[in-house]
Amino acid sequence: MHKIVWLVLLITAIFLLSLAGAAQAQAGEVNILINKLVEKGILTEAEGRALLKEMQSEAVKLKSNLEQTESDTTKKKDQKEAKTASVDMPKWVRKIKLKGDFRLRYETLELDDTADRDRLRIRWRLGATAKVTERWRVGFGLASDGENPRSTNQTLHDSFDTPDVRLDYAYVQYDPWKFLSTVGGKFKNPIWGSKDLIWDSDIRPEGITATFTRKTDSTTFFVLPAWFTLAEFKADESDPYMWVLQGGVKADLSSGMYAKGAVAYYGYQNMTGNSFKWSSKSNSTDADGNLTQDYDAWNLDGEFGINLNNSYVPMVAVFGQYIDSEANGDNVGYLAGFKFGHSKVRKFAQWQIKYNYRRLERDAVPDFLPDADFYFGQTNTKGHEAEFKFGLAKNVDLGLDYYWDVRPIKGPNTDKKETLLQVDLGMKW
Repeated sequence: MHKIVWLVLLITAIFLLSLAGAAQAQAGEVNILINKLVEKGILTEAEGRALLKEMQSEAVKLKSNLEQTESDTTKKKDQKEAKTASVDMPKWVRKIKLKGDFRLRYETLELDDTADRDRLRIRWRLGATAKVTERWRVGFGLASDGENPRSTNQTLHDSFDTPDVRLDYAYVQYDPWKFLSTVGGKFKNPIWGSKDLIWDSDIRPEGITATFTRKTDSTTFFVLPAWFTLAEFKADESDPYMWVLQGGVKADLSSGMYAKGAVAYYGYQNMTGNSFKWSSKSNSTDADGNLTQDYDAWNLDGEFGINLNNSYVPMVAVFGQYIDSEANGDNVGYLAGFKFGHSKVRKFAQWQIKYNYRRLERDAVPDFLPDADFYFGQTNTKGHEAEFKFGLAKNVDLGLDYYWDVRPIKGPNTDKKETLLQVDLGMKW
């Protein structure tokens, strides 16, 4: 009976000491109790040693279980707090996605018979898209610079003045089916092009557009109708506008090859007799500065490339653009080029080199559309462009863009060449 009482007391003491978490004290008290039991003959010396060893093992297990329980409790608490924070965030906030980019540019321009010009320029853009429902979205964006639709560059000058902020785009998008997406408002140019012979990349058209797509395992077909307004009201002329119908295909071919191609028709209404605010003054005009030609045109665009299993040169490609308008002469434009390196520069040490030669006759396109950096966005020009881009880090890159021997095709200034170098540090998020 005494042996049982002592054992009960021993177990109770060990349990209480374990709950107290005093590991060192527990070991000492257990030793004393077991020694007393041995001295009184309740336990033999061998039984005492075995019991002590067993109690020490149980104490270690109990301590480990307590630590694991405490860790699990803390983890569940953290998860609950994180879930609570997520739930507390308003739904409309979780439906909005932000994106942006920034570019710092040094630019040097040499133009024959004109003083050289060096400029430090910045460009920043910030945009957001909001998912209203599964099929409806809205988007808007802000950018640097003023009203010029062909530039978001802000030149740093004039005694630290404060530049303006402008609306870059604002649109609504409705996707009724997987194969159809419609957009209305002011938006990124939906017309596909391998380069900027016809469209400056900063232009955000205003109007409505739709894109029909049909996808197979390796091929995507698309048809894109679009209607763009060019001027809202002129008292002495009907409102001008343009419409575009483009159809194309993007295909992944065998052995890493790919091809992209598109055919487009441009239709213009009420252009003759009108003038436009952002004209570069290079189209054919009458004595009052109004356009005299018809710019309806057919456009061909294409790119063919090979993705190589080569870490040094991962990709090589050729590309080209061609346009033929209905103007009376000087109505053709074309661009041909090649590129190699990585298809996109997004990470450290990725790179790409690109070259093109272009020739754009006076009335091939309206002169408020072409690349503004190529002889000030004028038509009646020809010349070369080379580009290099290198990734400095994820979403950070260094770029060089060099235009040379750029000059008018016809007229009194055919020897007035432009040489332009742009050095860019760009980042996006």
